[in-house]
Amino acid sequence: MNVALIGLGRWGPRLIPKLLDHRVVDGIYCFDIDRTRMDKVVQEFPTLKVTSDYESILSNQKIDALIIATPAASHYSLARRALEHGKHVLVEKPLSNKVAQAQHLIELASAQGLRLMVDHITVYSGMVRAIKKLIDSKDMGRLLYIDSVRAGLGMLQLDVSVVWDLAVHEFALVDYLLDEKPSAVSATGSAFYGALEEIAYATLFFQSGLAAHVHVSWLSPVRIRKLMISGMKKMLVFDDTLSDDKITLFDRGVDDSRSAGVDEPAFAYRDGVCQVLPYGRTEPMVALIDEFMRSIDEGRAPLTNGTEGLRIVKILEAVEESIKKQGMRVKLA
Repeated sequence: MNVALIGLGRWGPRLIPKLLDHRVVDGIYCFDIDRTRMDKVVQEFPTLKVTSDYESILSNQKIDALIIATPAASHYSLARRALEHGKHVLVEKPLSNKVAQAQHLIELASAQGLRLMVDHITVYSGMVRAIKKLIDSKDMGRLLYIDSVRAGLGMLQLDVSVVWDLAVHEFALVDYLLDEKPSAVSATGSAFYGALEEIAYATLFFQSGLAAHVHVSWLSPVRIRKLMISGMKKMLVFDDTLSDDKITLFDRGVDDSRSAGVDEPAFAYRDGVCQVLPYGRTEPMVALIDEFMRSIDEGRAPLTNGTEGLRIVKILEAVEESIKKQGMRVKLA
């Protein structure tokens, strides 16, 4: 299979060695409008074919699939034209910056019988897969709430807010972990250096009563990447900043004793043992690329397909609307 990588900025070059190592990738074509970027990747990877002409990529019958790693505002136009030319497409998150555009990409891919995939890379982490398996086992009991924090110092951007840059990861994570989908959102955010938010707080509401809280920031003095999940039976903490033992499962919780009698304490607190959970060590980027290639080879929808990408764009738009309305709850369609 021959693959074209569109965009050689921050993310694209990181994909190149993973593509070169993949067993089904025969050749890699690279496109960028910046000649300096192309010269740099060719110096490091001499076998690459580079061009500043997107039309030559689209018209090249040898190219089977495109990976689009460009700014979010360009995702729709680049992906649309690729699908129209019969290419399978993997798009860096988010799928698009507008719901209508994301929906159109899904319809195009379906009509052409092509694979459309979104780079929600968090879903391909072995740690997240282990958490998903635990939740599906029901060992934690009914879930009560999720708290997710992704913060650090930078990288401030001029074209997207911290919601579209960082919170997109957390929304995709929640979407993957839970079978239930949110019914509404509420969010607040602040912009200190420009017109777009550098910090944001969002809550996803579910019909079951579950709430998922997301805090993202480009202005944190320390890097924080933490997920906490509380269940009726057990609780979990995932700290991605630790070098090892990143997932800890706690046998802790609250037992409601109100029906036991008036002389009994209303609530009893359980504090049992905790355990460190094992997880797969495959690099998420490797798993992501492999899923894209397998979905093409097997003629099936990838795990993070266009439909999932559309759900996340709907959440992002709703969060953006809620921030503009100072935290007003916005329903999700």
